[in-house]
Amino acid sequence: MPIIVDRVALGSILQDVSFELEEGTITLLIGQTGAGKSSLLDVLTGLNRFDHGSVLYDGRPLWDGKQVQAEVLQEIGVVFQFPEHQLFARTVQGEFDYSLKPLRLAKPEAQARTLTALREVGLPEEMTTQSPLVLSGGQKRRVALATTFATMPKWLFLDEPTAGLDPLAVQHLVEFLQSCKGQTTGGIVIATHDLDAFFPIADRVLLLDHGRLAASTTPQALCEDPHLLRQARVGVPSSTALAHAFAAQGIRLTPHPLPPEQMADEILESWNVLPSAMSHAESSPSATAQTVHQSAVAVQAEFRHSAPAQQESKQQPPTGVFSLSAVIRQLDPRAKWAFYLLVSLGVLVQASWAGLTIATAVTALCMWTAGMWKRDVWRMMKPFLFFILFSVVLSGLRFGDGIGYEWAAAERTLGQLYKFLLLMLLGMWLSATTSQLMMKQGLETALAPLKKLKLPVEAFALATSLMLRFVPVILQELRRFSRITKARGKSVKGNFRLRDTSAIVVPLLLSVLRLGEDLSVAMEARGYAKFGNRRTSAVKLRIVRHDRVILLAGGVLFAVLLCARYL
Repeated sequence: MPIIVDRVALGSILQDVSFELEEGTITLLIGQTGAGKSSLLDVLTGLNRFDHGSVLYDGRPLWDGKQVQAEVLQEIGVVFQFPEHQLFARTVQGEFDYSLKPLRLAKPEAQARTLTALREVGLPEEMTTQSPLVLSGGQKRRVALATTFATMPKWLFLDEPTAGLDPLAVQHLVEFLQSCKGQTTGGIVIATHDLDAFFPIADRVLLLDHGRLAASTTPQALCEDPHLLRQARVGVPSSTALAHAFAAQGIRLTPHPLPPEQMADEILESWNVLPSAMSHAESSPSATAQTVHQSAVAVQAEFRHSAPAQQESKQQPPTGVFSLSAVIRQLDPRAKWAFYLLVSLGVLVQASWAGLTIATAVTALCMWTAGMWKRDVWRMMKPFLFFILFSVVLSGLRFGDGIGYEWAAAERTLGQLYKFLLLMLLGMWLSATTSQLMMKQGLETALAPLKKLKLPVEAFALATSLMLRFVPVILQELRRFSRITKARGKSVKGNFRLRDTSAIVVPLLLSVLRLGEDLSVAMEARGYAKFGNRRTSAVKLRIVRHDRVILLAGGVLFAVLLCARYL
């Protein structure tokens, strides 16, 4: 059952991607951060609909109109990064029941699959009665993996499966995937940065570079000529880097990806067949030491080259917008705070739909200059839009001499809530263009004179910046667990189902608690256990010409919005 991907595109994330995945193979998706690996994985598994192109599973299209084909979805299994975070049920058995429910298996078969999957990941059968939330981190991950393996997918997709694993656990995972390769009728697709772990067992490699398919070849071919790997800033496996370092010293090793044990054996074997090198080493130990040192330096340099450069946005905008948004991100946070407050005040004073129309245009302009795209903005606005719709419908209802509807009341409610929608979008603009540290520092510096009045300026600035930063973070986590639930529940339309509530809410709450705990530890480590202490800053804020321009723009927009109030 091959997978054929033909000219798939997804906004600016994926561009004209075409390839074929053969049955009985392990395929790697590699590329630097932001290259589009996870997005391509979402496209292949039906979690994200592409703009154009086609994805065929054994000749059957993945999408049938606006929904995923149910029979194709049944053949797909997805393991997300940090899969242990998806656990929510009261018992381990409950986790298996949720994952197996879409398959509609008979109870004996479902039980047999559960026990088999637990044995495959090295867990006892008695664990089915335990709560997954009280297990150790390693046990949680194995339970999460087992719930996917129990569905016996023809095609297994994994996103960064080695993230957070120790070397021994990575070795066990690699061995397990090798055994799965021979059992499945489809194949295995792995999006990863861990070339050392997966290059030795991979059959094919898809190299992504800025949303385009740079190469579709074998790992051996890439290691023999690593130019493409370096050009895409992915780096090369350690064994290949070591082979090149030894080659510089006249010792020939295979550049093919090898596990550490095999690489060590080859080094010894190659060294033993060089008697002249051995005799030279015996007569000149200092030269040998220098050779080893030079090899080590070369390998370290290769490793530094292997590290991804800087994280890039998964949705990289066109050059013109990107350059403008980059300028906005570099502005003084005090200037952006002032701009945000001026425009927000202008939105709040609107009293007519004509004024709100102008306010909408101003807000849209801000979003565009920040490089915020419709897909992300829509995801953030969608819950609040439903709330507005519900509130408008409810506010117009009248109960007296029968049921009536007052349109004027509904219009007033819509107008007031629409203002808050625009304010929310402006807050997203500020949060998207300003880091949490700069946001806090800018607000604290601007309010510094109030410290003379004994007001808690530092605490207020920190609380405000955290509030603005945590809203998009929580929404991001909500989308993350919605994707996981959609994959586990085999939802063909992708709509929220009432039965999925606990599968989303419980992991989301646990994630928020983890974020809060990490934040408290980080704050204490940075000396925020007590406010009011004198602190040093690595960044000195200074108003420059660009900052004056945005301040002037904020003043002009405020004046325009103030005039629009009387339209």
